[in-house]
Amino acid sequence: MIQRKSPRFAVQLPIRFQDDTAEAGGTILNISHDGCMITASRTPDTATYLRLDLHLREGEPPVKVSLAAVRWASKSQFGLEYIKVGAEERERLKSFMTMLERSPGF
Repeated sequence: MIQRKSPRFAVQLPIRFQDDTAEAGGTILNISHDGCMITASRTPDTATYLRLDLHLREGEPPVKVSLAAVRWASKSQFGLEYIKVGAEERERLKSFMTMLERSPGF
């Protein structure tokens, strides 16, 4: 069994992702401080690098990840590791994760 660096939380949140050739959307199925799992009709190949717009809270601008790596991919799902996240964006992500950690049922 793989030991994860940080806990993952089940969610259903919109995401936009793009590489150098195309942009697409999907749904975040689980999220952690270090990455997330997405389901989408367009699945990038493993080792592809993407830019992300994570729509974590309604009414707020998306959290932007300037560089994420696709670590695994299947037919309709893939896992990402965040590589480069600005300080302000990292704080917003951290705040969201803290809220999830404190929510009942987690």
